[in-house]
Amino acid sequence: MQRLTNHLNRNDPPVSLKYQRGAAAIEAALLFVIFFSLFYAIVSYSLPMLLMQSFNHAAASGARAAVAVDPNAFSDTNDYISSGVEPRVRAVVADTLSWLPAAARAQVLGNDNQNIAINFNPGNGMLTVTVAYNGYRNNPLVPVLRLPAIGDVPRLPDDLSASAMIAL
Repeated sequence: MQRLTNHLNRNDPPVSLKYQRGAAAIEAALLFVIFFSLFYAIVSYSLPMLLMQSFNHAAASGARAAVAVDPNAFSDTNDYISSGVEPRVRAVVADTLSWLPAAARAQVLGNDNQNIAINFNPGNGMLTVTVAYNGYRNNPLVPVLRLPAIGDVPRLPDDLSASAMIAL
C-alpha cells in the first residue's frame, strides 16, 4: 500500500491534462493572427475610402468656389478661367486637403498642384474639377501585406481620383 501512495502525488495533474499543456498558447497565437488580420484589413481598406471621400469633398468645394469668382471683372472668358477661376479652385482644394499627411499632400498637391485638373468647356459652360493621387498602388499610406494564399491586402487601384462638375 505504501508503494502505491508514493506513486500518486497529489500535485501531479491528471494524465489527460498532461497532454494539454501549451494548447492555450497555440490557440491564442492562432486567434491573434486572425484578429490582427481583421484589424489590418479594416484599417488598410478604410484609409483609401477616406481619401476618396476627401477628394470628392475637395473637388466639390473647389467647383463651388468657382461660382464665387465674378466674370465681369475679367476681359474675356480665357482670362476669367485662367486668372480668376483656376487660382481660386486650386486654393480651395489645397486648403480642403491640408489635413493630409506630408507624403500624401506632396503626392496630391505637389509643388504646383499638378494633380488638380481644372477643365472648362465653353460650349456648355461646364467646369470640371478633378483631384487625383496618381500611383497610389505603388506608394500607399498603409503598407500592403502580401499573403501567400490571399494575395495583396488591400487590393488597391493604381490611382485614386474624384471629380466634380458645375455650370458657370
